[in-house]
Amino acid sequence: MQTLQKRGGSGLVTIPKDDLERDGLVDDDGEPADVHLSVERLGERVWVVRVCDGSIPELRECEEVKRIAAERVLDEDVYGEQQDDE
Repeated sequence: MQTLQKRGGSGLVTIPKDDLERDGLVDDDGEPADVHLSVERLGERVWVVRVCDGSIPELRECEEVKRIAAERVLDEDVYGEQQDDE
């Protein structure tokens, strides 16, 4: 769990170094690489952060978003209602 920090009137959150290393976002010295990020607000209290390595595809075209959408559809009944986990 990360803590929202104050910085210049904005909120700041860090990405754990292990996750940066896993995604190849550290330099040869083990420091975070100099990359540009896209931060988009999806809704109340929900953001998506993506590395910009060229053009950024629409969110609906991202494999991770497609997977989450498919999981949601699979959790629905034939009437489109979310099934209760009992």
